[in-house]
Amino acid sequence: MGDDTPEETARIIQILLRGYQFSDADLFKPGYDRWYNILDRHFDWFREHLSLSGFSLRRDHSVIFLEKENKLLSQEEKQIVVVLFLLTDLWLEKGKSFGDLFQLSVSWTELDWFRDGYGREYLGQVGIEMGDDGEMEQLFRRLSNKGFLEYSTASRTLTLRRPAERLINMARRLHRQIQAAGVDARKEEARNHE
Repeated sequence: MGDDTPEETARIIQILLRGYQFSDADLFKPGYDRWYNILDRHFDWFREHLSLSGFSLRRDHSVIFLEKENKLLSQEEKQIVVVLFLLTDLWLEKGKSFGDLFQLSVSWTELDWFRDGYGREYLGQVGIEMGDDGEMEQLFRRLSNKGFLEYSTASRTLTLRRPAERLINMARRLHRQIQAAGVDARKEEARNHE
């Protein structure tokens, strides 16, 4: 692999195993910039070696991550998907742009997470109860450690990173499917009552 040290290779693999998703945003993060370049440049080598241990290294545009073999989501993964989806939805409802989530520091505490509607229901389904800012903040810190966002504890703000976009798009597709299934069920029920 050239001039890359075994220590750097081991560190990159450890970071991936921890759930971190590398992206081109790492080019602006000291230390991670070099690791992203190594991983990007030697992607095939890393993929081959990780597959020998049963791991699937994937690339989605500039995002490089380990894909889970078990497609069932853990409770934390469900929380991540729901919170990123709702963050986007609440932000867009304020008339803000999707791109701003990736460029601005967003004060997540100013969003109405538990209003009536599917927001409260979705959060409840993943174990986040009304008024539980502490749990939400811990989740944002874990998301930061995995490369999904930058988080400021002092200002309680966040800025999304490219890996979050993949999950948001997945969550939007799921939400559309859930809504479509609900509409279809209501139409079927209405036909049955005619």
